[in-house]
Amino acid sequence: MKRSCPIVYRESATGLEILAFSQPTAGKQLVTGTIGAKETLAASCVRSLRQASGLQGKAKRYIGKELMVAAEATFGFYLMETESIGVEPWQGPEGGTEGEPLDFFWQRLDQPLGDEWQPLYQELFGYIHQHFNPPSA
Repeated sequence: MKRSCPIVYRESATGLEILAFSQPTAGKQLVTGTIGAKETLAASCVRSLRQASGLQGKAKRYIGKELMVAAEATFGFYLMETESIGVEPWQGPEGGTEGEPLDFFWQRLDQPLGDEWQPLYQELFGYIHQHFNPPSA
């Protein structure tokens, strides 16, 4: 199965951060999506980000693809460009499988993840941490 992982990032006073979300019963996660039959990776990243968070984004830089063992799926990663995010944390428009709200927050890239992150998302985060190279200003 082919999946997408749009990466929204920002530089804060404490370091580089990427967008993540939390659900009460599913823990902390990254935005991901399934790539449709006639959809490109970039288009899937744009759609998945919009559906989950409400953010309009553009796929700016491809950073690779990798087979994620925990999901038995190949994920493709794009750095995304979005409009300014004025409120934090916030709830996204799409609920989880149980209709729970998605609570978005910023996760520092240089901090280890806790047990509230499922193994798949820890694996995705590790890939991002290893391959992330932000565009120079």
